[in-house]
Amino acid sequence: MNYKFLHPTTGRCEQSTFRRATFDYSFECFAKMPTFFIVFFIVTVSLFPVGNTSGSAGDFVDSGHLVWTTIGITARSEVDMWTKTSSGCACSSQDHHLQSQMGVAGGSKGNKGMKTCACCAHAGACQCGIKVPYRCAQCGLEQQCDQMCNVTLDASQLYSSSRLRYGQIKSLELHEHQHCWYRLVPEPGYRIELQIYRLVDTGHLNQSKCTGGQLEWLTNSGVSSIESAVSGSPPQQHSWTLCGANERYSPPALLFSDDDISPATLVLKSGEFTRRGKLLAHFSFTPIGHSAQLGLQTIGGTPVHGSVCDWHYQQSDCVTEGRYNNTCRMASPGYPGLYPPNRTCRFHVALQSPFQPLTLHFISVQLPAQRCKTDFVRILINGRVHTTLCGQETAQLTTYGPDITVEFNSGALLPPYVFNGFLAQLTFREMDGQPPQLHSRGTHLKNQLNPHQPEGIPNGAFRAMERQAHAVCDYVIRPNATNSGVGGETMMNRWSGFFSTSTTAWKVWPAPCSFTFPVQPGQSVQINLLAFNITGTDCISFMEIHEGALDVRWSLSSPRQKICSPAWKKSRNSYTRFNQPYLIHSNNASLSIRFRMDPVTGDDQVIEGAFAYFNELEGFRLPGTLCDAHFDATVNPSNGRLSNSFDSTIFWSVVGPFNCTSTFDPEERKSVTLTVTASQMKNDGRCFTECDRQGCHCRTNDTNIINHITLVMSNRSTVCLCGDIQAFLPVSLSSNTRISVHHHVVEFSFGQPDLAIDLSYRFSTRYECGSESYLESPTGSISSPLFGQKEKSTNDGYHHTDCLWIATVKPTELWTATIYTPDQGDCQEWNLTLLYYDEKWPNQLGSIIDVLCPDSNEKHVFAMPSGLNAMAIRLQAWNTVPVHYRLVWQTSSLSSPAPGVQRSLSSLITTTSPDQQQLDTVAKTSSSSSLPPTSSISCTFLFIGFAMLRTRFIPRL
Repeated sequence: MNYKFLHPTTGRCEQSTFRRATFDYSFECFAKMPTFFIVFFIVTVSLFPVGNTSGSAGDFVDSGHLVWTTIGITARSEVDMWTKTSSGCACSSQDHHLQSQMGVAGGSKGNKGMKTCACCAHAGACQCGIKVPYRCAQCGLEQQCDQMCNVTLDASQLYSSSRLRYGQIKSLELHEHQHCWYRLVPEPGYRIELQIYRLVDTGHLNQSKCTGGQLEWLTNSGVSSIESAVSGSPPQQHSWTLCGANERYSPPALLFSDDDISPATLVLKSGEFTRRGKLLAHFSFTPIGHSAQLGLQTIGGTPVHGSVCDWHYQQSDCVTEGRYNNTCRMASPGYPGLYPPNRTCRFHVALQSPFQPLTLHFISVQLPAQRCKTDFVRILINGRVHTTLCGQETAQLTTYGPDITVEFNSGALLPPYVFNGFLAQLTFREMDGQPPQLHSRGTHLKNQLNPHQPEGIPNGAFRAMERQAHAVCDYVIRPNATNSGVGGETMMNRWSGFFSTSTTAWKVWPAPCSFTFPVQPGQSVQINLLAFNITGTDCISFMEIHEGALDVRWSLSSPRQKICSPAWKKSRNSYTRFNQPYLIHSNNASLSIRFRMDPVTGDDQVIEGAFAYFNELEGFRLPGTLCDAHFDATVNPSNGRLSNSFDSTIFWSVVGPFNCTSTFDPEERKSVTLTVTASQMKNDGRCFTECDRQGCHCRTNDTNIINHITLVMSNRSTVCLCGDIQAFLPVSLSSNTRISVHHHVVEFSFGQPDLAIDLSYRFSTRYECGSESYLESPTGSISSPLFGQKEKSTNDGYHHTDCLWIATVKPTELWTATIYTPDQGDCQEWNLTLLYYDEKWPNQLGSIIDVLCPDSNEKHVFAMPSGLNAMAIRLQAWNTVPVHYRLVWQTSSLSSPAPGVQRSLSSLITTTSPDQQQLDTVAKTSSSSSLPPTSSISCTFLFIGFAMLRTRFIPRL
């Protein structure tokens, strides 16, 4: 519907299309309007009022999820926001000369009674002056009446001039390759609000990009940002762009800044074919604490330094007694206005205690349902995607953390411009017994779904503690038992949980209280003290660690450790990193924490932690470590399992790089076999596993930046697994030496299932090195158990053999040996190394004498070098089948042994203790690497001769 309005510059009635609060109108034009339009206009204005009679910006419009400040015309009979009538009022004092000229031209004798200038609508408006005498403008902007372009709108200056914190932006008509900018500067306590109602002949939308002109909104902008926008540089990180040939926005396109410090700039830029580019917008400096969601909605967070829109939230700030008293909120940038395009914002929430779970309630989610691939809200718990929201879907979830990330992602800014992102409330509450209902999800049209147990929290983690008989505040936390052990024997669950004094009756001064963790033979318990706060002076309050007492109330033993007040430990001091774990460990003995806290010194005293029970099938945990374990064949069962699933609650406070090492030591003359049976590791594009005869290898540029597992023996990494390894499983490794399993996690967080690895182990009596270590008999032989049998490679495992024999011979004898093997390959797969040996050396082994490698011949003959009476023989083999060999030796007499020469190596070989690096090489050492025996003998004779001469010819003193 078209209507007539009074043009603010020409004063003529012109035609336009009516839209609420879009263009200025004047009832002076009604005489030229059709009667039916006048009726329609009056009814429309009555139904849709455009402002309040007071002319303030204190009211607001709530249109569903959109909210904006009311900035409109104060009465229906006014020309525009500032002008009541185009004439009828005396001109301002500075325009006295203009009044005189008009009086003379009209034939009047004087000008005192002439009212030839505009009448302003309210006190915040001032006459525009000589150039535009029939208009008023906001006081402070009188010079911009006829040319509102390249203007700085400073909140404090405008309020000082007009006592108003709102206004109007009405651009000139732009032609090709022109621009106008409007810089808005807020004052403390107020944020910038912009309402765009009209955009004419300003480019067009080409798919997702404006071409031929645009209106760009820049937040956190300075002079350089304006210059970049004007020069045609790509849009800034903090920018929104609109364009269109004839756009009327109802409701208005709303834009908000996110603080009361940074200025924002609106840049209108025309293109090559622009003929009459125009803009109409309203602005407001809105209180940041506005109660109708017009204020800042990101409450309680701290911006991440160096990021565009990332935030950190600390649990201690948002709890009931915290700085924000359970009022913390998070919202998309610019809420409740349009959110910026092509943006990824992350809101990190760091929990400091599992006994204050987080409830995250999404109050509003307004995203385009057709663009769920680009515009969505993703919730991650401990790095794992839990829920993704899109469209108008809302959710409410409760989690124990410790780390929650809300990720907001936006695509291109496309019409309709009515989507303003999300708003969520953060609430923390103390545990008061049973855990809360954990998760629910739904939309504004659907009921919430049934809650379910979150990932990563073991069942029963918050199970009520058992109060001991006849005790006030002494509690026992017992492990569970089940008949699911290997072979059907009873074993302990890998059960873990949390404990805290906040759920106990600890205020019974001066009586002490206690937590007891009973342990049976073959079991162990591990405690991670997450946090404690013990107040008072001179140890009036304390915490003691006792080991071995089933009831610490009657124990007379001294504590293993005592912590006196004042003492405290926080679980985490920063938004991301936890403090070092405070670990307490016991094998085969019960643990107790005995404490006394004086309530007079503070009600905020607390002791809380996590515990985990283990059984002997899973090895013995090493003190001072979270997950390092030792498996000893002389103590542990002959077979069992190891599950590095990291789902125990003792890992709740672990974030960042993480390593676990488990060692398996077989008995002497026995072996151990490890089998990787299952893995949930995923491909991340940076590493993959490749297996061949030499072993499994991690194909990556740097193993330090990827999650992987290595199996190490004899200081050599033989199996490395990374990425998705399901196609290679099971992978087994057998050895007669120690095997170590290293699990390296680049960025650990609690409850990540894609890090889980399951292994089984078996200690066996099979021994590849025979029954003898010292070859002292004149003749003999040693062979592997499978020598002479045909066993094909099954490609499902690897076999490592490391045998060491010491051959000894009398000074008058020669020692020779023959080794038979059908094995083929290079020296890395099979080698027989001869080394110097002396039991007086620290490592006993010396430098290499010779190395034998397999070739086409199955028979290898070698002898002990002349002049030696002891030599080490080391057989190392690595293959997909067990080693096959037979060693046969014999001694024979020397025809003419060197008379009077001592043939022990310690006297003949004048070398120091060998370098360990020499022990690991398999390359042949040149003949000059060690002193030949003949040279040693010569040196010996020279020394004896010199001593005899000295005794004979040098007189005694």
